[in-house]
Amino acid sequence: MKKIVPDPPSPSLHDAAECDAQSLDRAAAERALNYYLQEPKPPRHMHMATYAIPDSVDLEAALAQASDLLGCAGASASEAGNSLSGHARHLVLSTLHLVELAKAYIDKSLDGLPTN
Repeated sequence: MKKIVPDPPSPSLHDAAECDAQSLDRAAAERALNYYLQEPKPPRHMHMATYAIPDSVDLEAALAQASDLLGCAGASASEAGNSLSGHARHLVLSTLHLVELAKAYIDKSLDGLPTN
């Protein structure tokens, strides 16, 4: 035997509009509080930079240093990717691919520079 189950009562149009208005007001208040109550970040000046590259560095030295740094980043990404699985592994290994590609471009640039 089938039992007839009535549909749940639908809220009136006025109740639905009031509920939506309340949730929109609450969301706007949350955004405003998050914006205005954030801790201000001090501006970072160039003299406070963690790494300062001297103006006297020539192009070949800068490219060689960048190549070495990218090699280290690639090794780190490779090690990190080996211990992961799934989506996280794919993200780390895609980063490794981009690092290796950038290193290849820098190494190609170094090959094209005239030697002193």
